[in-house]
Parts: sequence; C-alpha cells; structure tokens
Amino acid sequence: MKKNIISFMTMAIVGVGALALPDAIHTLSTKPQVKEPTVSASASRLSMPMRARRVATSSLQAAFSIQGADAQQATWSENFDSGSAGWTLGMDENNYFGWDLAKSTSKPYTDIDPNDVQSLHIDGPYQTFRRAIAKAASPTIAVPANGTLHLDVCYSQNMNTYAVLTINVSTDDFSTVTELWNSTQETGEASTRWHSLALDMAAWAGQQVRLQFVYGPGTNDTFNTGGYMAEYFIDGLQLTGLQEVEGVNVATGEEIHFVDMSAGNVTAWQWTFAGGTPETSTDPCPTVYYKRDGTYDVSLTVTDAQGNTSTVTRNSFVTVTGSAPVAHILPPATFRYDDTHLPMICPLIPVQYKDASTGFPTQWNWTFTNCAPATSTQEMPWVSYEQMHEQQVTLDVANEHGTSHDQISVSAEYEGYISNILPTDVPTTYDLDGEGTFPGSNKMKINAYAEKFSAPSCPMVVYGALVFFETAQAEAIADQVSNVGVHLCRVDENGNPGEAMDSFWWFVTDLATSTSTTLRGTLFEFDPQVVNEDFYIMVDGIPEWNDSCDVSFATARMRNHDNTAYYKIRDEWRPVTGFFSQGMGTSFYIMPLIAHSPLTLLPVGTERIEVPATAGVLEQQIFSMFGYDNPEQGGSDWCRITSTPNDMTLDTLAIAYDALPAGIASRETTFTIVDRVGASTCTFTIVQKQEQQSVRGDVNADGAVDVDDVEILIKIILGKDDAANYDRRAYLTDDDIVDVDDVGEVIKIILNKA
Repeated sequence: MKKNIISFMTMAIVGVGALALPDAIHTLSTKPQVKEPTVSASASRLSMPMRARRVATSSLQAAFSIQGADAQQATWSENFDSGSAGWTLGMDENNYFGWDLAKSTSKPYTDIDPNDVQSLHIDGPYQTFRRAIAKAASPTIAVPANGTLHLDVCYSQNMNTYAVLTINVSTDDFSTVTELWNSTQETGEASTRWHSLALDMAAWAGQQVRLQFVYGPGTNDTFNTGGYMAEYFIDGLQLTGLQEVEGVNVATGEEIHFVDMSAGNVTAWQWTFAGGTPETSTDPCPTVYYKRDGTYDVSLTVTDAQGNTSTVTRNSFVTVTGSAPVAHILPPATFRYDDTHLPMICPLIPVQYKDASTGFPTQWNWTFTNCAPATSTQEMPWVSYEQMHEQQVTLDVANEHGTSHDQISVSAEYEGYISNILPTDVPTTYDLDGEGTFPGSNKMKINAYAEKFSAPSCPMVVYGALVFFETAQAEAIADQVSNVGVHLCRVDENGNPGEAMDSFWWFVTDLATSTSTTLRGTLFEFDPQVVNEDFYIMVDGIPEWNDSCDVSFATARMRNHDNTAYYKIRDEWRPVTGFFSQGMGTSFYIMPLIAHSPLTLLPVGTERIEVPATAGVLEQQIFSMFGYDNPEQGGSDWCRITSTPNDMTLDTLAIAYDALPAGIASRETTFTIVDRVGASTCTFTIVQKQEQQSVRGDVNADGAVDVDDVEILIKIILGKDDAANYDRRAYLTDDDIVDVDDVGEVIKIILNKA
C-alpha cells in the first residue's frame, strides 16, 4: 500500500484567498503553492408523406426508404385486449407464480392507448427462497424484410438486482434462442415507467419465428436461480416492415436513417447525399443530416457479385427547414478553478474557443477581454490571455433565420485546485433505502466511482486530488483498514476510466470527514503526472455497506445538465444520469491539484525570427512555467543557443549566428525547446538571408535607372541580343518613370514574345 509518511493528511476549508503564483516572474517550485479550495457546506420526429411506392422486381433493382413512423407498415400486432389466443403463458417450475393478463394501475397503459383493457403481466414472489424462472411465448410470426419489433414494457430499473426480463427470438420452437433485449439495457429514469422499445428483426427477414419473454435471475443472483420481487407489464406489440415513401421533411441537424430496400443479391452500396453530412456512404443503411435549408436529391447505386449495377435517384427527396441559432460558447477547458467556479484557462499561450451553438450559424462575432486578438469572426478562434484572473467572453451568431447571443466568464490561472462543481451546487449524499449510501458504501455491487475532467487548454501537471468524505464509519477491523484508493486514469477506447497513471491509498480510519459547518477534504497525492487530454479521477476500495460500516463522499445535488459523474456496477461503467431520475446527473466533490505548463517565446505567437546576413547574437525572451532543458539544436553549426537556463519563469535566450556566406541567398534552422516536466514544447525557426535588391536598382551601373536598364533585363531573360529592336517606349507606362509598374509591362512583353 502506498502511504505518505504523514499518517493523517487533511485540509480544512476555511476561507477564500488568491493563488500564490503572481502575475509576474517567480522562482520555480516542484509543486504549486496554493491554499486548499473553499467549499460551502450549505447552500422531432420525421414527417413524411403517406404515398407509398411499389418496388420494382428484377434480378437487381435499387430501392431505398427511411426508418420513420410513416415508412413502417404493420404485418402483425398484439395488445392482449381480446385475450392471449395462441400464446403460451407459463408458470415457474414450482407453480408459485407465472404469466397472466392484468391491467397496470400504478402506471396505466391508457396514457398510451386510451382504449387499453389489459396487458401481458407477471409479478414475482416476495420471498427469496421462491425465486424462479417463468416464460411466455408468442404464436408463430412471419418476419418481413427490414422488420422491427415494437412494444412497450413497464417496470422499474431499480428491480434489476432481483429479476431481469429477457426477450428472445427463435426459429425452432426454442431449441435455440437469440436474445433481442433485456431489462438491464435501458437507461434514463430508474423508477417504474413504460419503456418504448424498437428491436431490429432484419436478421430474420422471410422466416417464421416465435417470441419468448423470460422472467429470470436478477443481477445479484450469482447462482442463476431465478427472479423475485419485480413486476412487468407488456403491451402494444407490433411487427412492422418498411415501405418506400415519396420524401421526408426534416429540420437542420435532424438525423435521417436510410435503409436499403434493393432487390437482388447486393454486395456493395454507393450512396450520394448532395449537401448532406456525410455526402457519400458505402454503408447499406447510413445515417445523414443536413446543415442548411433546401431540397436535396438522394441517389443509390447497388452492385451484385457479378458486377451488375442498378441506380435509383430520388429528386428533391429531402426537404430541410432550418431555425434561428442558439448561441453557446464552449471554452478551451470546461473544468473550473475552485476559487471562482469559472472555467479555468491557461494564460499567455494561444487557446482555442469553440462554437457549440445549435441551429448551424453562418456568422460569428467574438469579443474577449484582455486577449490578443480582442475580437474575431472565426467559428473557432485562437486567442491568448494577456492578464490573469476573471475575463469575459461574448459570442453573437446568426444565420438566415435569426441571431443569438451568449456570454460567459472564465478564470485565466496558472495553477490551483479544479473541479466540475457549479456555483449553485450543494454537497450532499443519497440514502439508498437500506442498500447503503450514494456515492459510497452500498449493497448494490457499485464498487467504484469516477469524475471525468475535460482536456486542459494547455498541457498540465496533476499532483493529486482532494476527495471530500461525508462519513467514514467502520467498527470491524477489516473495514477500518480497507484501502480506499484514488487513481488518476486515462480514458479508454469506450470513453470509460482506463489505465491508471498513478494511485494513492488511505485506510478508512485515515479519511477526513465533514463537520456540521465545514466540508473537509482528504488529499491523495500522486507523483506529478503530465495530462493533455480528457482524464478521470476514480475512487474505489470503499468497503461494502453494513450496519456498522458506512463510508461516503460528497456529490452535488442532482441537476438536469453537465453530468460528469460515473459509477461502476458489476464491472460496467455508467453515467450517473438517470440513476435516480430521467436526465438528472451530478458532479462528485473531487478536486485535482494542477499546474498548467505554458512554454512560449515572447511575444506570444513568435515562430520565425529573421536575422541579418552579418554575424551577431540575438536576444530572445522565453516564458516557461517549469523552466526548460537545454534545447535541441537545429542540426546546423552556424546558429546556436549559447545561454543556459536561469531557473526562472522568464528567461532570455542568447542565439549566436555566423555571417551568411557569399553566394548563398538564405538559410534557416529550427530549435525545439522542452520544459523540464516534459509537458510542453516550443519550436521556432531562425531565418538568415541576404538583403534584397530593389527592383528600382541600376542594372547597367550608369548611375541612372532608365529605359536601357529595361532593355538589359529583357536580354538577360530572353538570352537574346535583339532587345533593342523593340520599341523602348512600349516598356514604359504613361508616367514616364521607370518603376515597378514598368517591370510588370516588361514581363508581359517577354511572355508574349518568348
């Protein structure tokens, strides 16, 4: 177990103060000198014409449609209002319970179908020892091409630990089955509600199948015995296939799901969506959206194994209608400086703002305080902050339908504690009704929690993280010495917490907890780690909840936006959004300690530096938060950095260069400087060249720039001696002065004569 020599590390939150790092130069340190943060302890659906087309039949005939309500044609349905003829409603093997027909009272299906009489139903026993498996099966059903099974299921996701409903399909009377869906796959509000499902049946096109509904073991049943406690209602079953439609009307940004309905043995697809995103596709069923108003053609070419092709083009198939944009600013990083709860941006170096507006604007007007530049009309501008602390950003967007405005404040800071906590958040925990505490000890197989942080605006170093524990109660020795771990994790290929970059652990007895007036953080220290992408801080090792053990840490109260919190249940990471109620998420009170690592020449943006042809020494200022190592030389011995680092944030590079040899017009070399923590690099080029002669120069050295000089230029370029035979005055513009304009006329004549 990795432990600090200090046996009990806590940081009491007592007030607000400024960062120790000044705006100006300071001596470098191995860790940012900052106070602990202050935390308050209180306080459209597709719209399509209904006219259908008939698909022509031949060995190969291109045709397509879209997934949408008006493109669906029902081939079979069942609502159980007239009974269950043809169905097999089974009991469990001990006849404790089984499938029947009943009407839901707590969540009436009449809210969906006003004429509803009853639904397929099962209610498991409430005794653990009676848990079992019960099945219901449909009559035989013919599956159409591009078939979709629609149905509504009423249940509570919170009951998945006790019982899971599975929907299977079989072509051989259940000798073999394929799972279509199970109740653990749903997200959103966890309490009892009707879930509308649309399950893909295309794999069984043209086959006779039966459906099977299985009331089976819950996720806590490690012996696979069976389910209990949970109740399910099923209604509104319908099997549909697609038909072609005349066209589709959508809003800008609304996705259209195209479906190939071609006849023949198609092996390749080539779609063309002029004006769409994407504009082409080789998928059999691509998804496309449009950014601008208008009507658009869609074309599909299909190819079979013999190389035969068939093409169908539907003119003006898609009609797109836009709307006025709604402006929204996405700052270079979304995590927040804890002193201000504002997005934290690195000062001095270039950072990029992004337009996150909806409605596809075509014009952008940005303004920035204490930035270079102060304004921009780019969609995603780069700026650099010239001053620290709170700054303002505004964005005005427009398109043909209207305009919109957004404004935010940010904090330009080098270092400090960061979090995803909003100014209005209040720390809390949630009682799980005898199942434990969220986030913390529980009996629900939730064994880890993680807070996701955005990529920084500049590479940064992470030193550790504060976690604000609310309770750390443990009576049993085994619980008291549980290793509660905090890990700095990369993001894996699925967007979940991945490889741990570093970790730290404390015993439960070492954790600082809150008082009635103060929320206290426990610091988990890391070896300094460089981060330049999204990352997680993960908490695990919290002991399971029991009557004498409860370990929990603070989370913000649920909100309907900006969820950054995740939990791991039975080895599956899930966002907290929907854990308690539909669309509601939160952020954990987890605060990494970070320092940005800017490294740049001054003035900011310097990338190419010109020096004269004569030998000399250039003095160039450089800013580096952590200092820099000796730079990599550019591979040329004529130019070199002769100074050594001064261990300050601001330094001056001495760049010596030799004289440019005669006969060489120019040369250049590149230097790369890396800071001492390996977080940032700075690359610049030194360019040396001869002074350029003016085009007004005296070519024949007679002391005058005149027509004779123009003639000599012609002779040189053409390599001819008859230049004097040309009309000299033809080389001159009407002002009788030999200048740059005359050279242009000479070039024109040469091009015509050569």
